[in-house]
Amino acid sequence: MLHRNIRAAASRGHSVWSQFSPFSSSRTRPRARSQVVANAAGQDVAKPDIKQLAKMAQIAVTEQEVADWEPKINSIVDWFGQLQQVDVSNVQPAIHAAEDTNVLRRDEPRSYFARAELLAQAPATEKNYVKVPKVGTGSNGEAASGSAAAPATAAAPAAAPTAAAGDIKAAADAGSADMDALHALDIRVGKIVSCERHPDAESLYVEKIDVGEAEPRTIVSGLVKYVPLEQMQNRMVVVLCNLKPRNMRGIKSFGMLLAASDAPHVVVEPLVPPQGAQPGDRIWFGDMKEQAAPATPNVVDKKKLWEAVQPSLGTAADCTATWKGKLMNTPAGPIKSATLVDARIA
Repeated sequence: MLHRNIRAAASRGHSVWSQFSPFSSSRTRPRARSQVVANAAGQDVAKPDIKQLAKMAQIAVTEQEVADWEPKINSIVDWFGQLQQVDVSNVQPAIHAAEDTNVLRRDEPRSYFARAELLAQAPATEKNYVKVPKVGTGSNGEAASGSAAAPATAAAPAAAPTAAAGDIKAAADAGSADMDALHALDIRVGKIVSCERHPDAESLYVEKIDVGEAEPRTIVSGLVKYVPLEQMQNRMVVVLCNLKPRNMRGIKSFGMLLAASDAPHVVVEPLVPPQGAQPGDRIWFGDMKEQAAPATPNVVDKKKLWEAVQPSLGTAADCTATWKGKLMNTPAGPIKSATLVDARIA
């Protein structure tokens, strides 16, 4: 145990090793008190002070333990000294990333649906990339790491029925939680009463949408490259209304216009309410027409309700919008995409 802890202390503190180690060149003790060993290359290497290493690792050691472990610690130091002398300049790697036969995934750029909206929410961008601030990693420059999980043990055969029952209950609870998240969303039919280009973002539209409230909502969406401006005017749409307002390049957006997208994100179509649907009609899924009051935007944001629901939204083979096979319905009929089948919705 002592051996492993000392090795761990030495390995996790490379910078500490070089600056504060009791056998580093910058703090080597006077030759009169220093013990020296020679490595395989014939170079003198100061022997480590085992007591000082144990102190750095916050381990209490006895004189007998120091005597027992000193030869092993010295052999490790000597091994590293030999390793540093190995010439690897002519060693050829087994795998080249540039070869067609390599097993590494190629780094290929991909475009993502709603990318413009995501970039618009970033505090700072540069050349269409998000600028990520530096994050402190602690006093010693190392990132904190969580404790390793305890290894799983095989369940006894007699416990198998209980485990299976637990799995079924967990799955049922997860399904119930998903339904609760779905019903907490306030998805409504809307009508665009005006639409214009964002003054500071060429990929964004700024829409005024009637969702059955006293005043139209301002919603910003990244549909410029997918839908011509003239086709946005007076268009019937589907809007997620209880998201927290977000600043989109200087303009607050009070919701999200839902659209279907093909896999390569080349074709994006705003969802289409049926003929006869009215602005403000709240949408339900499947047969669950009666819904509880929607959650507040703060609850939706805090509990990540939209993130829980969105991955299961999509279009079926007949272009109808669904969630886990349940139709997205209005009093006038189901919501659809104009042409996209088996598409994701966001």
